[in-house]
Amino acid sequence: MVELSTIYRLSVLLCTVAVLLGRAATHDTTSLGNLLDCWYIDEVKGRMGSFPGAVAQKKALLLLRHGVQRTAPLDFHLPEDVEPGLLFDVIDPTRGLLNAKLHRRTASREDPGSACELTVFKPQAAFVDWTLTLTKEQLSPPDLGGPWYTSILHNPQRTFSIASIHREVPRPEDDRVHSKSTLVAMNVFTRTPRAEARLGSDVLLDCGFSISRDRKFSVEWRYQFQGSGHVVYAYDAAADRVALAREGAELFFPEMHRHGNATLLLRGVGVKDEGTYLCIVYTPYLHTQVSVDLRITEPPQVFLRPDPLYVVPGGEEVLECKASGYYPLDVTVEWLRRNGSAGSAEYLADSWQSNHHINPNGTFSLSSFVRVRGSAEEHGDLYTCYVSHTTLKAGAKKSLRLKVAGESGLSMDDVIGLFITAFLLYGLLAFLSTKVPQWLSRTTEDQKDKAE
Repeated sequence: MVELSTIYRLSVLLCTVAVLLGRAATHDTTSLGNLLDCWYIDEVKGRMGSFPGAVAQKKALLLLRHGVQRTAPLDFHLPEDVEPGLLFDVIDPTRGLLNAKLHRRTASREDPGSACELTVFKPQAAFVDWTLTLTKEQLSPPDLGGPWYTSILHNPQRTFSIASIHREVPRPEDDRVHSKSTLVAMNVFTRTPRAEARLGSDVLLDCGFSISRDRKFSVEWRYQFQGSGHVVYAYDAAADRVALAREGAELFFPEMHRHGNATLLLRGVGVKDEGTYLCIVYTPYLHTQVSVDLRITEPPQVFLRPDPLYVVPGGEEVLECKASGYYPLDVTVEWLRRNGSAGSAEYLADSWQSNHHINPNGTFSLSSFVRVRGSAEEHGDLYTCYVSHTTLKAGAKKSLRLKVAGESGLSMDDVIGLFITAFLLYGLLAFLSTKVPQWLSRTTEDQKDKAE
């Protein structure tokens, strides 16, 4: 009985594991396409019925079909934690949602910050100058009346983001799980959700788009930082017209019209350019966007002074380590003193530093100080300043050796210098020993000739 009970328990355990593994696999892929966990964001109406009272998150599932036909029925069961009606059966004619970076599960289903969000979208015309040509007929297409959705997806590494507009279409077969069939109308994506650039360099902010319906479009790049913003570039492709362009900003029009490349080039970026950039693509009555966070960085330049470091016996000197021209703000400075004779080293805790100074270009500078005393025991000590900053993987350092007057012996540099000096003096004396007598004899002969 004991052996039979053990075998029974093991069989139940193996079956349970197999079921769990099978279910976990259905969250990644099926024979129909890729499955992505998502959050459906729903606005709950308030008590008065006219204003949203709260935002509710519900677990949803996206089936991204490999093909462009919805002939094959669903070959999996809806997970228990997904409500009926929150399975979205998606066909993307542009195949933007089938990017390889999105094929794997995006995030834990228990994580409220999932990498996929989906919500209801309401088509409407945009009333900015560079979009007016898109809807000048003022005739809404018939399909705008049906349900529409917008989704935003990020891969786990946040190296790819894609925003999509979906139109709900009728399902061709009997719907056992109350799923929604959608057809992607447009995608806007970026391969640089986080971009970084050195001060004064040129940087590309990646943005691309694909459209499966009306081919007319406009592109807008908008800058946002700490609650304020402005338009960087606005292009009306339907009229082939640049409506607004900031100095130093460029778009690539041939690439945009042929391949949907809306990448923005910023030349000579500075600290003022750091922030979030929105790439917004408009089509008639539809628009969506992705964001690119641009971070400006600049490593510090490190200086030690006075250089050379000389101190009179019994005197003292303040040694300054200056970290200059760095961005962003955070920087740390440490001091190390290595004994010139014993070779032992210690970090100096009695240093002090200035406040951060803001330079005209927006970068920062800071100085750290230590007091150096002139004594025979400290002669030859090596003072090293270590600077740590987010732009420096191994940090930066500068060193100076203390020389106390009257305590210095002849170093190798001194010996070489004395040898060169002696050699030059010897050559000068040899030259003078041959030339001076000749000059004196000529002078004497000239004087005799004048006397005669």
